[in-house]
Amino acid sequence: MEKKKSKQSVNVTAKKLGINGEGIGYLDGKPVFVDQLLPGETAEISLIETKERYAKGRINKRLNDSPLRILPACSVQGRCSGCPLMILQPQAQLQMKRELVQEALIKYAGLPRSLVQPVTASPLPLGYRNQCKLPIRQEHGQLVSGLYEEGSNRIIPIHSCLIHDEHLEALRKQIMGLLNQFKLSAYDPKTETGLRTLVLRYLDGQFQCVLVTGKSVLPSGLIEKLKQIPELVCLMQNINPDKRSRQLFSSRWKLLAGEDQLPVQLGRLQLNLSCASFFQLNRPQAYQLYQKAASLIKPCTTLVEAYSGIGGISLMLKDKAKTIIGIESIQEAVDNANENARLNQADHVRFVCGDAAKEMKKISRKRKIDAVVVDPPRIGLDGAMIESLRQCQPEQIVYISCNPATLGKNIKELKDLYEVKTVIPFDMFPNTAHVETIVLLSKHLKMTTYDLTDRKRRGN
Repeated sequence: MEKKKSKQSVNVTAKKLGINGEGIGYLDGKPVFVDQLLPGETAEISLIETKERYAKGRINKRLNDSPLRILPACSVQGRCSGCPLMILQPQAQLQMKRELVQEALIKYAGLPRSLVQPVTASPLPLGYRNQCKLPIRQEHGQLVSGLYEEGSNRIIPIHSCLIHDEHLEALRKQIMGLLNQFKLSAYDPKTETGLRTLVLRYLDGQFQCVLVTGKSVLPSGLIEKLKQIPELVCLMQNINPDKRSRQLFSSRWKLLAGEDQLPVQLGRLQLNLSCASFFQLNRPQAYQLYQKAASLIKPCTTLVEAYSGIGGISLMLKDKAKTIIGIESIQEAVDNANENARLNQADHVRFVCGDAAKEMKKISRKRKIDAVVVDPPRIGLDGAMIESLRQCQPEQIVYISCNPATLGKNIKELKDLYEVKTVIPFDMFPNTAHVETIVLLSKHLKMTTYDLTDRKRRGN
């Protein structure tokens, strides 16, 4: 159905918060999503989008305030899309995230609320992000970096982002000053030249910097100035000229200065990160999450981790199994992970490149898989991965989820074989609506219909 535009003004009361931190009210039974409206608050809104099953509204005037509302610490909160929950008391944020997980698991998997434990709070409510990926635009003859305005492609220049590590913010301002000093231009899709994105990472007193550009040659004077920043140990250019590309990075990399990897400590682990490698943005909270995941797994012979990235979780679990195999679809991450295994003297931990479902079936043909850890993207486990788990039937599955809805759907597909033992949410990103969740699934002791069918198919 085509969406309809409307300027109709109506009053709506938010009943709950949605998965993006927006208020959800109802008009004639239809949900209406309204940014910056907390449960219990009523606002006069304009309907800006109407579809068959839902509508979206914009606040004209808020008619009352929730007792849980607080003044945001950031001056652009509400315009920037980064921190929609900064208007909500911290304890209320944790409760809201617990309820999001509870509602998803009730709706999709029919699980009781009591299974979901209270949310584990982040050690750092602000300044927790160790990386930023900020688009660059030209405004009034100057380059600016910032975040997208809510619901648009417009960039809001950020003077200081409060959820970034303060050292990261200081370097961002220093680099932007140098880019303007050398009068560089923002990306122009017509010529496919100019600066697109500034990517910075700060860990253990050292910086990694990537300038994502079009078909541009960066001035040697700029590179020399950047090399003089004492803590900058890695300076890279990623050349991504294609205006149609939706990927942040292309395959074309150029090392401008320093090393191509950044060393980082995670508990007792020493890891090396390439510029394109994913690493948890909130390291203190990620360490707590990994420790909790490790505590849930019984010692076993063979453990498989799907979507293993650079190997952080597998290496954190290295004392839990005699053989650990991580599966990752990106070869660069696999190379990075195997290097990290060698760095941590974990000869029994290895990583392979391939599709998680296919590789897990290959492994199961050679050995019994006792435990599986999955940490999928927001889309969750696909049908092939669910089928692979149902065939391999490990005794334990630890599912680390960043999306309560897909988590609930996946649990529903495994409920006949597995019992959900515990659900532990973690607030990885305070002031946002995101919540990470660890779920422990244990194989039912009773024989299932699937077991019998599968055995008949195999002739056992």
